[in-house]
Amino acid sequence: MAEQKVETGRAGSAGNKVLKRLTPAAGILAFLGLWQAGVVFYNVPSYLLPAPTEIARTFVDELPKLLRHGWVTTYEMLLGYLLAVAIAVPLAIAITSSQRFDEFVMPTMLFFQVVPKVAIAPLFLVWFGVGTTPKVLVAFLISFFPIVIDAAVGLRSMPSEMADLARSMGASRAQIFTRFRLPTSLPYLFSGLKVAATLAIAGAVVG
Repeated sequence: MAEQKVETGRAGSAGNKVLKRLTPAAGILAFLGLWQAGVVFYNVPSYLLPAPTEIARTFVDELPKLLRHGWVTTYEMLLGYLLAVAIAVPLAIAITSSQRFDEFVMPTMLFFQVVPKVAIAPLFLVWFGVGTTPKVLVAFLISFFPIVIDAAVGLRSMPSEMADLARSMGASRAQIFTRFRLPTSLPYLFSGLKVAATLAIAGAVVG
């Protein structure tokens, strides 16, 4: 009897897992079905709203071109994103390590943060021409600020009691940073990296 209950519980758990995985796919299929039915029923022109089947057919027909241009956009996005990481993380470390440097650089950062990035994109095109450079710079500029802000917040999130305890045990400033401050900041840093990755794609497309 007990073995039968265990097997029933396992079967129910497996069924719940399968249902949990199929539910999102069912929702997507229902949305596409309604979309297709609405376009066909109201006879919507394809230039206003193409049907999913037409989009899929065009995607297959233009796949080589999409792959070629998609790789260019991916390359520009990755280059701008990596450039933002390479500059933002050391800058966040410097900002949190020196109060004077923080006061020196923060007004300039706030100015560039409030300036609309889309408004700067045409200037990059005028300065650097039509090519890879302006697109990489736009992707860099958009993804830079989430990384540096979240990294700085994370580096400042270590409790002061932890720093006092490390100093009382004879830890050097470098050891406090590598063994306490940096591990504490990782959740904030990865959160900023995740947000910046999405913004870098938008930046490359806008560029």
